[in-house]
Amino acid sequence: METYRRVEGLTAFIAAGYRHAAEIGIGLFPDVAYALTERGLGVFATDIRPFHHDGIKVVIDDVTSPDMKLYKGIDLIYSMRPPPELVPYMKKLAMTISADLIVKMLSSDCVKGFRLMRNGSTMFFLHTHN
Repeated sequence: METYRRVEGLTAFIAAGYRHAAEIGIGLFPDVAYALTERGLGVFATDIRPFHHDGIKVVIDDVTSPDMKLYKGIDLIYSMRPPPELVPYMKKLAMTISADLIVKMLSSDCVKGFRLMRNGSTMFFLHTHN
């Protein structure tokens, strides 16, 4: 699976440091959620439209006005290829629930206030709640 190879470093990084994650905007690309589930993490995903991925709990939620009770116990929020205008909403949600936030942008967009990380061949941006 080519897509998985491109995010293997990300999934390894997440699996090494987190236990419960929420993916914002899963859409049609559940590869990371599946890889994390296979590594034993508790994962659920959200999107503003209904999507079904066998073995992954996907709920309808809008990060601009999130249902906070969904995120109880989450220590990481992550998003793959999010629209840049949604990143501040994800950051606010992560800070509210004291979780870290990882975003993997579609392009080489810089994400202000985040640390650029590289694990293996995968680059992503990290914001820690501390």
